[in-house]
Amino acid sequence: MLFLADENVSMRLVKALRTAGHTVKDIKEEKLFGISDLRILELAVAEKRIILTHDKDFLNLSRQKLVKHSGIIVLRFSNQKSANVTAKFLSILELHSSEKFKNSLVIISDMHMEIIRTELE
Repeated sequence: MLFLADENVSMRLVKALRTAGHTVKDIKEEKLFGISDLRILELAVAEKRIILTHDKDFLNLSRQKLVKHSGIIVLRFSNQKSANVTAKFLSILELHSSEKFKNSLVIISDMHMEIIRTELE
């Protein structure tokens, strides 16, 4: 999958995703610190990447009727330490088809994964 990692996503997770064969563009590596969520969304749309973030603000942004995206995954684990997030997210990716995440808003927590399908026009 093609991901765009928000600046709040750990390098540990970015590296683990790359090792697992995913292509990850990292906001930190691109030196785009502090850019707006809307700019992140625009970048992800232009490159057909799925946004990976811990930021709940993307929930509201993605639900606006005029906003189109290739996918947004919001990680909301109670233990946000990078080792825990990495292990849990990688295990979820192994269990689910990548098609579930494309063009969807996905909220992942300790006990729940909610997938809200959104189609690109």
